[in-house]
Amino acid sequence: MSDTPQAANENKAGLLRPYSLEDERLKRLWQIVRDHSLMIGDFTLTSGRRSNYLFQLRPTTMHPEGAAIIGELVVEFMQKNDLWAIGGLEMGAVPIVCTVSVTSYHMGWPVNAFFMRKKPKEHGAKQLFDGWLPPVSEDEPEKVLVVDDVTTTGGSLLKVVEVLREMGYAVDTALSVVDREEGAVENLGEHGITLHALLARSDFAELLAQKG
Repeated sequence: MSDTPQAANENKAGLLRPYSLEDERLKRLWQIVRDHSLMIGDFTLTSGRRSNYLFQLRPTTMHPEGAAIIGELVVEFMQKNDLWAIGGLEMGAVPIVCTVSVTSYHMGWPVNAFFMRKKPKEHGAKQLFDGWLPPVSEDEPEKVLVVDDVTTTGGSLLKVVEVLREMGYAVDTALSVVDREEGAVENLGEHGITLHALLARSDFAELLAQKG
């Protein structure tokens, strides 16, 4: 079994990779995903598609080291792109949003962090959003980064983007931990959203070929 990711020369055009696979943090994240989140079998994805492999990312995004790496990489990305808020759809985005919130404080770049429910709560405040979603400013709308643990078609990200835009937020940037390279870039691009990914399916191509 390979201990290092293969160069992702076959990444689909349009998928942006903010970090090189030579980055030691990304190499380690790849190993954690390989060991704890890559499953082989017969699966139905959130998108409805069938697949013989699955990236089950919560064992990585809730792994102490995995969460720490993701938090650091995402906060650095937000700093470079002047992004001050982060959110996504439950449940995949929740661990990411939480680790980024804590990490951003320790890195001196505290960001607003929230998640969107699949439907409003039926009790209590009956809110669609939870966490800290800053008020909309008409003069300078908050630049929001939308995130997900895995992207296939990008549908979960689009659900969040559509609601945020209706509320007046500026959203044109998305990031996933792993992109399956199955249409998310194109689908999000049609809505004016650029997708970035820490890792992609092609980084695991050799392993997937070995496992059949």
